[in-house]
Amino acid sequence: MINKKILVFIVGLILLIAAILSLSDDLFSPYVSFEYAEKHPGKYVQVIGKRAADSEVIHTSAGFSFTMIDEAGSRLKAFHNGVKPQNFEHTEQIVALGKYSADKQIFEADKVLVKCPSKYEKENK
Repeated sequence: MINKKILVFIVGLILLIAAILSLSDDLFSPYVSFEYAEKHPGKYVQVIGKRAADSEVIHTSAGFSFTMIDEAGSRLKAFHNGVKPQNFEHTEQIVALGKYSADKQIFEADKVLVKCPSKYEKENK
């Protein structure tokens, strides 16, 4: 009787895990190229690049928009409806998490992270 309860519990747990994984496309968000994000609109992904120095950061009441450049030189316009991270203009890398909107031709980021490795390096004396 106890073995039957354990078996039912294990089968139920496996089914629950399988349901969670299959229903959540946003559970895992890998780094992808700009091209991949554009070709798969609506898919939740992470893109990484540098802020394009030749294009300005545009602030609106809804958020801010900016342009990113990847290692291959591709450009991607992005919009974030939150607060701009500190040192955004001086960051070395930007990681944006969100979905590409084919209708608006822009990457709609729900999170924007900045990477500033030089901030954490030891000073040379």
